[in-house]
Amino acid sequence: MATELIQRGIPTTLTQNVVYALPGKFGILFSSTAGAAFEQSNTVGFAADINMVLTDGESPVAGAFIRSTAGDALVIIRGF
Repeated sequence: MATELIQRGIPTTLTQNVVYALPGKFGILFSSTAGAAFEQSNTVGFAADINMVLTDGESPVAGAFIRSTAGDALVIIRGF
């Protein structure tokens, strides 16, 4: 199964525990979904991952993979 790429500037609903590819350039992920929790990894298999800390609903992201771990979550990635 192919990994879906999240497009910058387009609101996208992440399905819980489904892996998505992030844009290849640095951006800021924003989510207003209550209780949203995300993990980011440099491998699609999530052999090593980190929990993302959202500050005011935002977190930096760059060229890796992401998944929502606490339910479906609406996100948007803003670029510079």
